Amino acid sequence: MEAKISRGSWCLAFGFDPIPSLDQVVKVLSAFGYDGIELAGFFDHATIERYPDAASRQKLAQWITDEHNLELVGYAPGPYGDFGRLPWATGSDEVVAEYEKLFEDSLQFCVDTGIPSMRVDPGNFGPLERDADYDKTWDRVVTMFQKHAQRGREEGVLMLWELESGQIFVKPSEAVKLLDDVGDDNLKLMYDVGHVEACAVLAHNQVQPQERLAGGQLEFVEMMKGKIGHMHVCDTDSNTWMNAFGTHLGIGKGNVDFDALIPAVVDAGYTSKWWSVDAIPMNADSWADTWSDRISLNALLDKHVRNR
Repeated sequence: MEAKISRGSWCLAFGFDPIPSLDQVVKVLSAFGYDGIELAGFFDHATIERYPDAASRQKLAQWITDEHNLELVGYAPGPYGDFGRLPWATGSDEVVAEYEKLFEDSLQFCVDTGIPSMRVDPGNFGPLERDADYDKTWDRVVTMFQKHAQRGREEGVLMLWELESGQIFVKPSEAVKLLDDVGDDNLKLMYDVGHVEACAVLAHNQVQPQERLAGGQLEFVEMMKGKIGHMHVCDTDSNTWMNAFGTHLGIGKGNVDFDALIPAVVDAGYTSKWWSVDAIPMNADSWADTWSDRISLNALLDKHVRNR
């Protein structure tokens, strides 16, 4: 099987002041031998404001692909409706309308740059507020995700829900049910190792009763057969970062058994050629990890994926 390695531009931005520019990140990933890049639609990286039209976006894509030999793999708009500004899962009609415009603008960015996939999330930071109507909120998220999947199909862009413990609906059974209720193959799970650890193993940010999987990540992978659309690979020490989400460490710096996890993901029907490093230590280790993670992941892919 073919397997290539990418990295999100945000990995080299979180935790820094000033924030490294997209120009710096692209040059580093290219120099370090990565095959591709996922672009952040925030941190003044690949934002719709900075690249407001098709011409500027096509110029950006050409600079990345032609001059720096990196394939464009995915796009991540500002999370949670632009970093929580638009909590559309429970918000007003005005909030929903503004979010839908942000979604359409972000989708158009993908079309203009030729990016084949885009990250989405259920809108709100979690846990769900006590006075919120669970069923109404659930139905709104399912309906919105169905719209996302259909619009993505029309434009040739795969929608990827990145499950994070900072969201609403973070229990393993909820993750399975949400994807089943959406029922569209153009919306799949973005499996992030650090986030899944927090959701399925730590039960972080879950509304009681908590739901932990005795079989850990391997059990969750089994539950997600045929539903994984993209992989974000990092290590984790089974802790959270500032009680926000699961730690994202450099490969080999935590307790994840990648010799078991990676073949399990392939056996669960993961067919994409892309394996994206998403280690975010929030400090200067990001730069050293960017070098060593590619080497470590490449060896794992040689061992467990490319020989199939």
